[in-house]
Amino acid sequence: MNVGDFIDLFRSDTRDLTDPFLWSDEDIVRYLNEAVDEAAERAKLIEDSVSADCCVITLVPGQATYNLHPSVLHVKRATFNGKPLHATSVEAEDNQGFGWENREGAEPQKAIVNGQATTITLVPKPTQAGTVRLTVFRTPLAPLDVTDLDAEPELKPVYHVRLKNWMYRCAYLKRDAETLNEARAAEYEGMFERDFGTRPSANTQRTRNDKRPPVTRFNPYW
Repeated sequence: MNVGDFIDLFRSDTRDLTDPFLWSDEDIVRYLNEAVDEAAERAKLIEDSVSADCCVITLVPGQATYNLHPSVLHVKRATFNGKPLHATSVEAEDNQGFGWENREGAEPQKAIVNGQATTITLVPKPTQAGTVRLTVFRTPLAPLDVTDLDAEPELKPVYHVRLKNWMYRCAYLKRDAETLNEARAAEYEGMFERDFGTRPSANTQRTRNDKRPPVTRFNPYW
């Protein structure tokens, strides 16, 4: 389904067919973007290892920490010049001795992803140029837009029609006398949750990314 299909389906299901509409096309596409983000986060539906924006980090000698793309939810795997990096944490490195932040080496051996998956820190600090490649779970790289009716959500087509439940949940929470219906909104949210699971809490997201000690052996897989 493309953006135009979603707008047509929304208007048909809600019987919002006559101008002036209760929900604008911009409203509908905003709800669609929310639905795609929610599905991607709840069910980890977008796994990526090829997009340069979020999966490739070009190293600067002497720089240990790099920002991750805002779409990244979780780093599944990281490699340096083709060699897997071991997932570690600040706590694990502290357990092995202080001053690790200042260690330098030609090639990093480990990587720390902070709890919010906003940065990655390489250990030891690389002294030469190179490339870190990531495999990540993420949200879409760019939102859908009402000006491009042919664009499709960055999810497999099998999931597309199920996105409508979150869209309707958002629609019936619109603060207007003719649209607000919290009971119906809760019903649609429940159906969406049955399809894609519950939304992870901020604490769950943090602990998913934060690798805790003890670290006892090398494991190239995250």
